[in-house]
Amino acid sequence: MKKNIITISLIILFIAALVLMGYYFIKPKYDNNNKNPYDLKIDSIGQIDAEHFCSSNASTYNIPFNNSKAIAVDHNNNIYISGDSSILILEESGKVIRTFKTNKQTATALVVDNNNNIFAALVNHINIYSNKGELLKEFPIISEESYITSIAVNNNSIFMADASAALVYEYKKDGTYLNTFGTKSNKEEISSFILPSYYFDVAIAPDATIWIANTGKHKLVNFDSNAKVLSFWGETSSSVEGFCGCCNPSHFAIMKDGSFVTAEKGIVRVKKYDSKGNFQCAIAGPDTFKEASTGLDIAINSKNQILVLEPDAKEIHIFTLKQSEAHE
Repeated sequence: MKKNIITISLIILFIAALVLMGYYFIKPKYDNNNKNPYDLKIDSIGQIDAEHFCSSNASTYNIPFNNSKAIAVDHNNNIYISGDSSILILEESGKVIRTFKTNKQTATALVVDNNNNIFAALVNHINIYSNKGELLKEFPIISEESYITSIAVNNNSIFMADASAALVYEYKKDGTYLNTFGTKSNKEEISSFILPSYYFDVAIAPDATIWIANTGKHKLVNFDSNAKVLSFWGETSSSVEGFCGCCNPSHFAIMKDGSFVTAEKGIVRVKKYDSKGNFQCAIAGPDTFKEASTGLDIAINSKNQILVLEPDAKEIHIFTLKQSEAHE
């Protein structure tokens, strides 16, 4: 009996020794801050290595709106911001030119044409104002359910991105309907826009073709004037080169050389791609913006400066790229 007790005791001591040795040799090694290296670091997904950033200078303007939605620039580099049922016009320096009311609605999209006329999307229709705030024309409501998130204009046409319908409509400036971009006949087609939330941008390229964001598919799609798909680009990835989350890029703009500037929500960042959609550099990462900031809108002025509206921070960020990177 005594021998059995001794044997059992030795076995228990041997097992305990094995456990202690195993813990010593394979336990997670903690750093000096006693942080567990195996903890999941969600924030690290959005971090951008320094070598991926463009060389740029940045400045910031504060804006007075609690609920800003859109930003635009004119050919004189004046800045237009919608918010709190108003449109604010600033000089390039940030000095206020004027503010005027847009009825009881805040414009969800803005663009300014070569005549300095302001095209403002008031949820389900468009109003045209002079740069003095005079109402020049009120377009009829597309439909009660429409929600216009973006506008693009050229000499002849107005393009309206209706996120509710997941379609882009083209009208003459006199209000005559011309065309529809997008299809719902086959959801697998790249021209079938998948919009998990109301982020849906349209822009006109220097070659006069139309680019539209298919945010649910993480793509930018290029159309000719007859609404035929010419090309598309975009990679689904959380890496700095790609787009991820429910609906990105949430906004984009096109530079004079045809390159793209994109904004994202979720992982909040602004990036630059060449005219073929190849990643060039990050302009701003999550550290530039408030945590989980949403609704970053983009405008590009005649100097190739990139203006980013951050509604949550009540700020406009202005990024000036080095010449070599602005035209790559």
